[in-house]
Amino acid sequence: MQQLSARQVAGVWLVRAISATVFTALALGKRGTLVSLREYQYGTHRDERLDHQVPLVAAASNGSAIIYLHGGGWIACSKNYYPADLQFLCNAGYTVFNVDYPLAPEQPHPQMLQSIFRAVAWIKRKHPHLQRVHMMGDSAGANLAAMYTVVCANPALLPTFGSEFARADLLEPASLVSLYGLLERETLLGDDPAKVKAIIRLFLQCYGGLAALKPGKPRPENAITPLDLDWLEHPPCFLGVGDIDFLYASSARYARELQARDVSLTHKVYPGAPHGFLNQRHAQTPKLKQDVLEFLAANS
Repeated sequence: MQQLSARQVAGVWLVRAISATVFTALALGKRGTLVSLREYQYGTHRDERLDHQVPLVAAASNGSAIIYLHGGGWIACSKNYYPADLQFLCNAGYTVFNVDYPLAPEQPHPQMLQSIFRAVAWIKRKHPHLQRVHMMGDSAGANLAAMYTVVCANPALLPTFGSEFARADLLEPASLVSLYGLLERETLLGDDPAKVKAIIRLFLQCYGGLAALKPGKPRPENAITPLDLDWLEHPPCFLGVGDIDFLYASSARYARELQARDVSLTHKVYPGAPHGFLNQRHAQTPKLKQDVLEFLAANS
């Protein structure tokens, strides 16, 4: 567990309580949504669980799957708030694996990423028929999805994170869908990391330790974002973010990097959309879902 002050520990529990309250309230209006899913344990930790969410009409399946990772700043939230929000993917014919993972600071980097490797290896063993998979997530979940995608596309990086799996044990994503993800640290740390906002410091320190708060390229084992890593290959990528999101600059910075490397990129900015608008009844949410489906269709 990361070394935190008593005030920071209290902050973790406050964030968890607020997140639970907000997401529960948001979920109340979605109870009528049709969802067909089963829950499975993919690892030994109590939070290493996933939902297998399938198209309601079996014949509608298109043979592709989405592996989805929830947000919450690495310290809060759960897959349990997402089934209704991910149903649009099932309605379009995609099987969805909605993955829970142990949270920081109790399970910091790289343990969280190791859980993602474990989940994907479980999916591959249990569903060998899958033709194509796409990694997708929001906020911290988008960060984890991006990290998995980059490591899988550049398998020489696997030992860096103590993975118990070889490349052959894992599924290589056909694409990455990042919804307002943290994809680099530079835009959060700014010119003076000492002035980073307390909540941002809490997220980064809980997950990546004090090394995450230091500017510049970290040691490989301390890399917590894709731009902390040295990589060559990257599959097609969708970046979706609101123009008033505090992580807007992170998506923009990653977009510039992908463009410079000639990676196939769809970068969408949604006017007036705040952080977390996938889960909200925001005016831009239907457009986001439509854009995601168009991107997936083009890469499936």
